[in-house]
Amino acid sequence: MADKADVTTYILKQALAAKVGDHVEIAVEAEDGTRFKIRSTSEQLDALVGDLDGILDADDTEVEAAE
Repeated sequence: MADKADVTTYILKQALAAKVGDHVEIAVEAEDGTRFKIRSTSEQLDALVGDLDGILDADDTEVEAAE
């Protein structure tokens, strides 16, 4: 991944996904109006979903522990 100095952080406003041929496109709009598309393979998305599931599961565990 790029050096942190080369990365711009945007706050997500919305994201939409569509299958286009042999890849998936995710259209993203940031709160500041910046729009871009991400092209990925199914394998890349599977890895991303796995990462997000792990993060969300950890958050759920922390909330349950606090209750």
